This record gives sequence, C-alpha cells and structure tokens, in this order.
Amino acid sequence: MKLKKIIALSTVAIMSLAMFTGCGSKETADNGEMKLVKDGTLTVGLEATYPPMEYIDEETGELTGFDIELAKAIAADMGLEVEFVQVGFDAIFAGLDADKYDIVISAISVTEERQETLELSDTYLANQQVIISAKDGKQITSVDQLTGKKVAVQVGTTADEACQYYQNDKGMEFELQQFDDMTAAFLALKSGSVDCVVTDLVVGDYYVNNNPNDYVKSCDNLTNEPIAIAAKKGNTAVINAVNTSLKSLIESGKTAEISKELFGEDLTKNIDSNLKNYDE
Repeated sequence: MKLKKIIALSTVAIMSLAMFTGCGSKETADNGEMKLVKDGTLTVGLEATYPPMEYIDEETGELTGFDIELAKAIAADMGLEVEFVQVGFDAIFAGLDADKYDIVISAISVTEERQETLELSDTYLANQQVIISAKDGKQITSVDQLTGKKVAVQVGTTADEACQYYQNDKGMEFELQQFDDMTAAFLALKSGSVDCVVTDLVVGDYYVNNNPNDYVKSCDNLTNEPIAIAAKKGNTAVINAVNTSLKSLIESGKTAEISKELFGEDLTKNIDSNLKNYDE
C-alpha cells in the first residue's frame, strides 16, 4: 500500500481543538435506552495522526484509515449518521467522560486498567506492542537492549505506559521521548535522533511495509493488546449496540474486507483475547 502524505500537525491541532470544543453534549445513561450526544448521529472521538488506523490524507483532506471505515460501517448498520471529533490522545478519555462524543474508535488497546475504567466493546483487531528500529542502525531485538538508548513513543499510549514501567518499576535507564503523534516519532527515527520506536503492531507494520529501506521490525510480541471500541463507564447501552453491529459486520465479511485492503491480511478474526502485559 502506497504511503499517503499526512497533513501538517499544526493544521490537525487546530481542527482538533475546534471540533472538540464545538461539540454539544447530553448526559449518557444506561437505562435500557441508548442516548446519544446528538440525536440521529453517532459521534466518534479519535486522534487523527495514527496511520493506518486513522489519519488525514493530504491529497484529499479527508479522514481515512481502518477505524474511519469501521466507524462509518457501524453507524450505517445502526441506522445513524457518523461525526468524527478529533482530539489529542492524551485527552481522549477525558472527552469521553465529559460526553463530548459517544464512543472512541482510535486504536484503543485493551488493558486490565481500561477494562476497569471504560466500557469496552468486543475486540475487533489483533494487536501487540513492537519495537521498530532503523534499517541501517543498531537494531533493538529485546527490551533489555533499550538501556542507554533514545526511545520514541506517542504520549498517552500503552507503548508510553510500557516504557515508563520499564523505567520506573524495572529501573531501566534510557531516554524516553514522548511525541504528540506517530508521524513525528517515525521522522525522529529516520533522522537518527532516536534509536527506536515502540508502537502498536498495525502501526509498526504500516511504516515498515511502506518504508522498507528506512525501518525494520526488530522485536515483537512485547504484549498482547487486542483493539476495541470504548464508551464512558456505565454506558453499556451504546456498547451493546456497537457489539451487535460489530458482530453483524464480522459475519458479513465487511471487517475482513477493510482489513485486507489496508493490511493485506485479515486481522479481525481468530483474535487472541488473553491479555499479555509487558511485565510477563
């Protein structure tokens, strides 16, 4: 798949702020009836600099990626319009809690902590944390080799949490550089200002496959973190509706179709639901 150019981060930030603050809200409650932020519209929070899951195509100016197509399909199956609300990932769950949008579809890895603080859908995509190194540089093949290195992550992600765990709980000494978006993290790796990037498998594979002369997946299976859709804690009505649509889309082959188009394989079936933490 040809790598699409990503629109400038500053433009995305401006769009994100405008959309985030401009969205109206209603209280969501689980009383057996699904209540939406906007009547007749499924509002979806996302962080739009995370290819191939969600990003802006510079040529068209449109949101694209796996999660975008999935959200459109879910809304259509539910008989609703869809509206996307862009927000920085470090604030995405706060916006959900404040009823700025109904759900978050933004490569949300399932963790034990998120299971306690969010309503999560059935998983829809296989995923794990991996290490991406420069093709012509020192290739990091294990967590132990992070010592003394400069490590890039996107702030607020499970990769960020894992690296902070290795530093704070395991006492590993390396320089952690937290970027607002993955595009900047991979540019830092390409320029040599960091030694590796820790990220989701689907994102790492995307950059490696589209830039085989620049990047290599040097270590995988750090975790097992399948991806799900998130709603505000207690809002089981919307998650139940989402799960019904997800099941329908999986059975019809729609999710497999989207996955094969973007990833070249179907990552939406035979998902390992057993979580593997980074300290196991």
